[in-house]
Amino acid sequence: MLSHVFNRHVLVEPVEEEEEKKESLIALPQDYKKQESPYLIVKILEKAWDCSLHLEYGDRVVIERRMLVEIEIKGDKNYLVLENYIYGRLDDEAY
Repeated sequence: MLSHVFNRHVLVEPVEEEEEKKESLIALPQDYKKQESPYLIVKILEKAWDCSLHLEYGDRVVIERRMLVEIEIKGDKNYLVLENYIYGRLDDEAY
């Protein structure tokens, strides 16, 4: 895992969303995928020293899914997002 991030980036970990399994009466193609939300909940792991947002490690925030950058180094996946693409923090009660 990256130990330091720079240039207003935040190192995050995507939070797994629970998928509801419902029996459908409609036949769907086998390669059918449910449309994903354009937003994603992530957990803050590390932030650059020049971030202006008041984020604590472990906070859960909402970002735009397409702005999440995946960097793989020696088989280890790291996820970064620029602080501008963080929409807001979730309260513990809301999650």
